[in-house]
Amino acid sequence: MNNPDPASPLPTLYERLGGEEGLAKLIKWFYAKVRYEPEVEAIFKEHVQNWPEHIRTIIDFWRTMTGGPKHYAGGMGRHFRLNLTPEHFAAWLAIWDRNCNDLLPSQEAKEMSALAHSLGDDMQRMIARAAAAKPEKP
Repeated sequence: MNNPDPASPLPTLYERLGGEEGLAKLIKWFYAKVRYEPEVEAIFKEHVQNWPEHIRTIIDFWRTMTGGPKHYAGGMGRHFRLNLTPEHFAAWLAIWDRNCNDLLPSQEAKEMSALAHSLGDDMQRMIARAAAAKPEKP
């Protein structure tokens, strides 16, 4: 994205998504779909008891990740106990990509997909390192 006025900062991805309203719409539509995806449905049923709270947390996370106001204070560690596999990530990301393509302009969809894939790769590496560091059970 070219900035015709170098003295004026480029809008953040958060701003280009439509701020809080645009981000909330994206996240709510996504979770309306992904929580019923056969590959990950059981994980959501077991670990998410309060959907409004979960959605709020996820919006806070993505707000921070896209350059908006920072309200997310959590980390990725809670995902370690979910026994996530590459297949879980693939299912989640496929729906994320479709959702972004359906709801966002092309450039923002590409950026959100790239960001999610990068985060997914990071999380898979963290999970693999944590698993490798666990002592073997006798």
